[in-house]
Amino acid sequence: MKKHFAVILSFVILLSGCGAGSSSDNSEGNETVAVEFPVYDHTLQEIVILGGETPTTVNAGSTEKISELDENLKLKLNSELSSIILRSWNATDLSVYKNGYISLDVMGSGSCFEVGFGEIIDGSSVNTTVNVEVSPSDTWTSIEIAMSEIESDLQHVREFVVGNADGDIWISNVRLISDDSEIIYPAIKVNQEGYKPDSQKIALVTGFGDAIDCNVGTQFSLVNTITEQTVFTGSLELVTEYDELFSGEAMLCADFSQFTEAGSYCLYIDDIGELSTEFVIADDVYDDLLADSMRYYYYQRANTEITQDFGEDLSRSDVTPEDFDIDGEDVSGGWYDAGDVGKYVSPGATAVNTLLWAYKLYSDKFYDGQNNIPESGNEIPDILDEVRYELDFLLKMQDEESGGFHMKVKSRSENDSANDRTVWECTTNSTADCTAVLAFASTIYCEFDSSYADNLLKAAQRGWEYIEKNPSYYVQTTYSGEDDSSAAFWAAGCLYYATGNDVYGEYIEEHYSDYLSRLSGAEYCHNVGNMAIYGYYTYLRSDGCDEQISQEITKCYKTWRKGVRSRYEANPWSVAINEWGFWWGSFNTILGSAQDMIIGNYVIDDDETDSKTISADALNFIMGENPLRKSFVTGHGDDGILQTFSNFWESGEGFPDGYMPGGINSSEGEILSKYPMKCYTDEPFDWVTNENSIYWNAVLVFNTAAQR
Repeated sequence: MKKHFAVILSFVILLSGCGAGSSSDNSEGNETVAVEFPVYDHTLQEIVILGGETPTTVNAGSTEKISELDENLKLKLNSELSSIILRSWNATDLSVYKNGYISLDVMGSGSCFEVGFGEIIDGSSVNTTVNVEVSPSDTWTSIEIAMSEIESDLQHVREFVVGNADGDIWISNVRLISDDSEIIYPAIKVNQEGYKPDSQKIALVTGFGDAIDCNVGTQFSLVNTITEQTVFTGSLELVTEYDELFSGEAMLCADFSQFTEAGSYCLYIDDIGELSTEFVIADDVYDDLLADSMRYYYYQRANTEITQDFGEDLSRSDVTPEDFDIDGEDVSGGWYDAGDVGKYVSPGATAVNTLLWAYKLYSDKFYDGQNNIPESGNEIPDILDEVRYELDFLLKMQDEESGGFHMKVKSRSENDSANDRTVWECTTNSTADCTAVLAFASTIYCEFDSSYADNLLKAAQRGWEYIEKNPSYYVQTTYSGEDDSSAAFWAAGCLYYATGNDVYGEYIEEHYSDYLSRLSGAEYCHNVGNMAIYGYYTYLRSDGCDEQISQEITKCYKTWRKGVRSRYEANPWSVAINEWGFWWGSFNTILGSAQDMIIGNYVIDDDETDSKTISADALNFIMGENPLRKSFVTGHGDDGILQTFSNFWESGEGFPDGYMPGGINSSEGEILSKYPMKCYTDEPFDWVTNENSIYWNAVLVFNTAAQR
């Protein structure tokens, strides 16, 4: 049910009377209560480009063609342009600073130099500069350069450039300053995909304290976008007068949970004259989202041609045909890990684990033909066909002699080139991750292909033999590079679940206490290199697990669960994350915490109501109930992101639906906003916030399935 919504002017005319048609009014008798929303400074933050101390907002060490840079970060200019990278080669939209200025201190015998920015324009680097004239001086002088003098839209800035000096000139204390406000986003935030009829339906209405034009008790209207009739009215309720930690905004909410009639709708608030984006209320509201977030994996397939028949009119050739023969080894197949062409076994195993748990808990939500992939029509649910494409690759990554699993297929130089692709060595981590997921997969595929399931289990058992002989062989590189013995613990749990063999049970009993502190004290959820929780889960679901150990694990799990609930309840945006938790892959934290809680409650046979609510609100956040009013899944929502970072799919209209990025990242993107939840750009060259990953999209699949 793809939605194409056009805002109709007559809505506003109709709604000015707010009574054109039948309506359910639950606001009778309520009066608007004037709340004095606190007003704090929300001007744009000052961006430090070069300072007296090492700046936290730039990577000052990443410079090019700089002749001299002393310990106080004073820069001596030369006859060429020098550059300071703002955010590790990511592109940043600085157009909001267009009315501001560059402030810097200058000293020296020269009389002019150039200053400006380097941008990514149509995939190429372009420098735009302005000439600055100064009076020679042997003392520091402060100058200001208007940003408006730089003839560029500044939407894709990657570096600050300065140089082409006519003599000895030093600069220091370079800052970007503007008195303008941070971006003000539309006030009404809804789940742009929609809601199930019987679900809780609460939209958010937010804005800076001096910009929000409604108040507690202000009436909102639910409008049918087909009939243009008001079908429900209610009054706004207070969430918080000031969200200091996440957005800097005042927050109200519109609760229309009582309304259950299927249809297409938007919210309207007369006081601010604003319509929300369109959404639907329907039992099948998440069908398209589930199908597209699963079809994502078809688009990520390596070593196959993506055809228009299955690619929804999109197509591409095989990006890395070399994989069929790398030094005599066929390591073709599998999924590209993210926006690059690397194929990593640990992220693959993590993604497969999540997808298989989704099928295990919600098998009725998955069926043959659901995703329109080449395997559709074989009487096996498409999700299992897609996962098998990755499992077959993992099997190819097993070393025939040792039983270990190679960590990845990528260039030896770690870049995205396909020219020097190499099968990297076997490690304990990569072997343990593959061992775990192959053993777990064998318990799922035995229903459909017993021979294949046997092969999966045999490969897992050979992997365990490698682990026993090589308990601590790690290589410091991307993924699988950390000395994380919990991977072996996960493997033992899955093997015990699959076989009941005492060898694996005894390993669990010997090592279960090693990771209890990680479980009970864990801030968030599973991730690549942190899969111990699934070792516990599979052990608890195994026949013959020790009762006392089971009780200890359950106790620690409940402590972890309490932490998730606490973060969820403390966050006005109803997601289980702290303000400092927005680092690389924050959406995996938000959705992954809900996933781990749902599975944990299932494992201990506990009530799932609270976990389903946390999952639903996590999905609401991803689909539009966030400070940016963005749907963070391509192809979904009237105000959805256009792309994620990808080296093999073009941004814009040619980008596949169903891609979710790693998400908001205030740790590596703090110059984007001084408010953590606003540190995101819908920019193809900003991989810090919007690169996709196979294990991140998996948590989207899981949580979507949980709501259907």
